[in-house]
Amino acid sequence: MLRDLTIQNYRCFKDFHIDGLARVNLIVGSNNSGKTSLLEAVYLLVNQVNLEPLINFLYNRGEIADYSISQSSFVRGEIERRSGYEIRHIFYGHQLNTEQTISVRSEKEAPLSVQFQIKEPERIQKPPGFDLFLTPEGGSIEPSKFLLLFSDGRGTTMPIPIRDDGLITGKAFRQWNEHQPHAFVTTSNSRLFTQNISSNFFLTTTNINFQQMAVFWDKITLTPKEESVVAALQILEPNIERISFTSRQSSSSGVLLKLHGQHNPINLGSMGEGMRRMLSLAMAAVTVENGLLLVDEIETGLYYEAQTDMWRLIFSTAKRLNLQVFATTHSWDCIAGFQEALAEFEDNSVGKLFRLSRRDEKIRAVEYTADELAVAVRQSIEVR
Repeated sequence: MLRDLTIQNYRCFKDFHIDGLARVNLIVGSNNSGKTSLLEAVYLLVNQVNLEPLINFLYNRGEIADYSISQSSFVRGEIERRSGYEIRHIFYGHQLNTEQTISVRSEKEAPLSVQFQIKEPERIQKPPGFDLFLTPEGGSIEPSKFLLLFSDGRGTTMPIPIRDDGLITGKAFRQWNEHQPHAFVTTSNSRLFTQNISSNFFLTTTNINFQQMAVFWDKITLTPKEESVVAALQILEPNIERISFTSRQSSSSGVLLKLHGQHNPINLGSMGEGMRRMLSLAMAAVTVENGLLLVDEIETGLYYEAQTDMWRLIFSTAKRLNLQVFATTHSWDCIAGFQEALAEFEDNSVGKLFRLSRRDEKIRAVEYTADELAVAVRQSIEVR
């Protein structure tokens, strides 16, 4: 379990440190205070040298730009447009700088760390089998002036070529994928990779797609965890008795719910966005046992009266399955529900609230224990 976190030069964090992390951590703060970026940094750290999370972050934020390649060797010298990833945005100040190093680490979990650096190719040793030159399809070989050097605390290092326009191409990432055959699942859609189901999971505001749900369900069905998922859905609809998956490849029509007194099952999509959010949250929580769950805007789609029960579920599941949770919110109802559920829990040290406070270019974390948060909620003291 992470007890502390240091982030340097990642997105909005120039030099940030947070200590005293709990099993369940609720992160609050104003817009652009770094809540989502903090979750990203934690996820990069626990996944070590695995590029899949980074690619997903860039994709989800829309940090993608088009570039052109010559197709002269194929059809009449036509120009083809492709998309690459704008890697500069992960660096503080949005600039590619050879003097700047992104560092995410835990001092108490050493050597748990990851680093990103911009290097010139001649200054590093090329790993066997890696091409440090960009070879555009249908074009000539072009030397890469800079590399993104990705490394972790175990001494693993991976160089990724960067185009002159600052983009990293799908070809560059696929080269890395060939040397890590179990790290990624390639897809036919616009995303280069899909998120693996591992001991850590990042639940964004868009919830889990049908394919991911199906993989989760294979690990849950006919186990005691299935009862936990049904219990979570009963927070929103007490009449739900069972869940089933069909062969239809849709997150709305491929999941069926059996309700008490109903002869025919109901599609998940007919039950509203809150039900889908609760299903995504519950499935992720019970699947990443002994791991780490990150949830961005955890209150998304949930009615305020359901949020205390949602937090009761999170606290009990985290304790029972040895799960550490990081979640963000900007909702006062979500904070109040967190406080109420935490006050009821037998060990209220299981949860803490951290407010990200930004002054000029400095971001710091203000910690609220269960007792301090109870006072703040009771007296309506603003902590967001």
